[in-house]
Amino acid sequence: MQNSKHEDAFMKMGVEYFREHILKLLGIKYSYEEIGPTELVALTINELYMDFTFKTTEKDLYIHIEFQTTNNSEKKDLRRFHSYEALFSHNTDAKVITYVIYTGGIEKTKGELDCGIYTYRVIPIYMGKRNADEVIYRLKQKKAIGKALTEDDFAQLSLTPLMGGKMSRKDKIKEGILLAKEEHNDMADKVTAMLYTLADKFLDGIELDEIKEAMTMTRLGQMIMDDGIRIGEARGREKGIEENQRKMDSLIKKLLTANRADDCLRASEDAAYRKKLMDEFEIK
Repeated sequence: MQNSKHEDAFMKMGVEYFREHILKLLGIKYSYEEIGPTELVALTINELYMDFTFKTTEKDLYIHIEFQTTNNSEKKDLRRFHSYEALFSHNTDAKVITYVIYTGGIEKTKGELDCGIYTYRVIPIYMGKRNADEVIYRLKQKKAIGKALTEDDFAQLSLTPLMGGKMSRKDKIKEGILLAKEEHNDMADKVTAMLYTLADKFLDGIELDEIKEAMTMTRLGQMIMDDGIRIGEARGREKGIEENQRKMDSLIKKLLTANRADDCLRASEDAAYRKKLMDEFEIK
């Protein structure tokens, strides 16, 4: 799939599903107004990218979500989160609470940083204790006996890329997309969108290409491809119109310069004669 405003909208759908359904499942229970900014530009021209921020309905409060796949430099990571919070709070004049979703085998972290006269804290959520292999197997068995997936099943499926288990993250995402595509409803589309959003965050190169290929087999992926084709065709038509106009403008200019006003009028009405004149003036 080509990156486009349709794909951006698709990923936005995944983020909104994450905000409205998954955060509550993880115990992060707020009501939200909008998706917040994630790019921070400091005066030193350092660009800092947060994973997700969401503006809550509580006065002057944002929720900041970070995904953490390693825990090799815990203090450094906490200082990075702290700098995100400080700059974000300065830019928005609001309070910020940071939740760190730890994936894979990470099951325990310090979660706080001694900053002198105060202690900085994040709220950790450990996904490694949950087994994605078991979730995917259970849902496959459920589909095999003809049962439809419930809203809770979809929520669990959307979280599998963050869980532990023996499957690779790429395979968890791919299996999730293939399971969701069998359900033809809006919830399946939203979960597919979230899975693709996680793929875009965690994967690259050949692995991401494989997920994009799997996406083309889904209802939502086909819709995006169809939209892309329609856009391409429309752009092609627009380009053709612009090119024909350029040629016509050039022909009119040459005919008027040569005092051939009658030919100019006839060319505007007779396509075959217009082509003959363009060949005469070698207008390509």
